[in-house]
Amino acid sequence: MVEPALGTLDSAAGIGAAGRKLHIAFRSPQQLRAFNTPYQLGRAPDSGDAPDDRFETPQDASLVRVPVRPGDILVLATDGLFDNVDEEALLDLIEGLLTEGSGTGASPQQLADAIAARAKELSLDKSVDSPFAILAKDNDILWGGGRPDDITVLVSHILDRADARAPPTDWAAVSGPGEPPPELLEAEALLAAERLAAEARTASGLGAEREEEEEVERLEEEARVGASR
Repeated sequence: MVEPALGTLDSAAGIGAAGRKLHIAFRSPQQLRAFNTPYQLGRAPDSGDAPDDRFETPQDASLVRVPVRPGDILVLATDGLFDNVDEEALLDLIEGLLTEGSGTGASPQQLADAIAARAKELSLDKSVDSPFAILAKDNDILWGGGRPDDITVLVSHILDRADARAPPTDWAAVSGPGEPPPELLEAEALLAAERLAAEARTASGLGAEREEEEEVERLEEEARVGASR
């Protein structure tokens, strides 16, 4: 997760290069069996109904809950991104896109497209060692350049909504498995109730708008019938 340099959610993240407005506030933990052997959900055809030790299950996933603040940018991606683009380069790319042009910056979709395109470009570059290549050498594996792989990137921008209940500020990022703090569960329940209420208000407004349209159509039809007589 990227946020303006106003603080950090994990002490190891620190502040980035001098003058940079963004820094890494939280990074999810990697889940690997070994180098280049990430956890994988799946089931082989020959396993039947028996547990399959060759794959992980949803219960093996690390459950992560992180408090956010307005202005935060969330980047969720497959290893096709992180194997090819290091964090400093990712921050430089995002910051440049957010400040270019008229100052309005890039949308989340534009950020995701640009990040994925840069990851693909670097994955095919054999002249510069990627994060994957550096880790490979640390594991006594000869590898140079990028790491071609599937690349999926999702970007979200946390907005400041006056009608939204703020998350609790007195707890740190939570990484499971395990139960989150009661304060977070209560906040999540309140947010869910507010979302349902907002959806109900929207549905009610759409219903009233449709009734008004039907009334206009009825009056227009009566006017046409009267004119034809």
